[in-house]
Amino acid sequence: MYLRGQSIKSQRLSILRHELTIERQAEGKDSPRGIKMQRRNWLPSITVLMFVLVMAAIPRGHTPIASRWNFNEHLYPVFQERCGSCHVDGGVAPMSLVDYRSAFPWTQSIREEILGLRMPPWQAEDGFGDFRNGHALTSTEMNMILEWSAGGYPEGPRDQTPDATAPVQEWTFGDPTVVLQIPQPFALDAATSEVIRYFVLATDIGESKSILGAELRPGARAVVRGAAIFVDTTGAARSLADADEAPGFSEPQDQSFPLTPPVAVWTPGQPSVINEAAGYHLPESADIVVRIHYKKTWITEGMDFSDQSQIGLYLSESNIRPIESLVVASPSSLSGRKTRFTHEISDDITVLALFPEVDIESSELQVEAVTPTGDRVPMLWLREPDEGWPTRFWFKSPVNLPAGSRIEVTAALEPAAERIPKPTLIGNRTAPIRFAIDYVTGSLPSN
Repeated sequence: MYLRGQSIKSQRLSILRHELTIERQAEGKDSPRGIKMQRRNWLPSITVLMFVLVMAAIPRGHTPIASRWNFNEHLYPVFQERCGSCHVDGGVAPMSLVDYRSAFPWTQSIREEILGLRMPPWQAEDGFGDFRNGHALTSTEMNMILEWSAGGYPEGPRDQTPDATAPVQEWTFGDPTVVLQIPQPFALDAATSEVIRYFVLATDIGESKSILGAELRPGARAVVRGAAIFVDTTGAARSLADADEAPGFSEPQDQSFPLTPPVAVWTPGQPSVINEAAGYHLPESADIVVRIHYKKTWITEGMDFSDQSQIGLYLSESNIRPIESLVVASPSSLSGRKTRFTHEISDDITVLALFPEVDIESSELQVEAVTPTGDRVPMLWLREPDEGWPTRFWFKSPVNLPAGSRIEVTAALEPAAERIPKPTLIGNRTAPIRFAIDYVTGSLPSN
């Protein structure tokens, strides 16, 4: 959630100026179409003054229409594309934004989330790394929403009322090579508000393949908040599942799983990614393990759910470049307002993606690569990292780094920053800041 080409501070100043303009319009000081206020000659009089004072004391029953944009014609396409995966009847969000009667009571909350750069959940700063799966609002979309929410939130022509039904779930890249399903339905009872569960799925592919991409199709959309997909060649996950009476197994406390980063991370509304030139190795005897985060909202609290989600795997039919992962981690103990740590690259590599995890209170995280010649390559800049929405950031163009380069990580910590250890997806629980680097050895052509 950002305005392209502007800093966060500049964004908020621009937005506040925009808000002031809309408020002036609502007060009648500007026309709805932005026509300049006409000069008026007036003579002060006691009668006029008294009338103004009396009218000012009368509370207004509604907000005057001062927005050029309406829901049916202008806002619906934005909400549908940017928010409709979650904010739809039966979705994981507690309210629908693709239906006017459901959306307009939340106009003030919508504006607050936009101004706070919290929705849609995308934390990366624009221009400091360019990513394939970015889904933040453009400046035009943001301005439209803000003007609509502050300017009376008009519905628009009734004969253009859009269809508010939830879209049919389809695989992003067509039919997967293999579709796997959780073997048994998992019951989320009325008394349980949030839980994490791992499920083991046998592949039975007959031969080794490479995973180009993976996607989750949730069974119970209203409570499936996120998922991570792993390849397990050790049998550790299957042993944990066999020892648990319920389907799957709960988050291990002994660090026995996961041992390596996931091959895919799924978040509702975030674009899926498929690779063509490289993939994650999938041995013929390996298990697919899916970690699902179930979480209810105030709408679904106290309800029973049953989930049997599906996993779609897109596999290569030939040998392609293997994607490997290395984990860069901070010292186990951090103090002060700012911390910096580095990791040297020993071979020529091409970085495809970054997957950060932060479980210490921090205001920002910045990742750069420094080449042997001293050139600095911006890779990722996060404002107020939020572990509520795990994200793998896929570069639009792979980043080629020669041997001897180093990854430099700078984090700004909150005063008296407290660490609250959280479950890891990348197999490192000791460091408060860690992230996986997905790469191929050698060079890879840019997309």
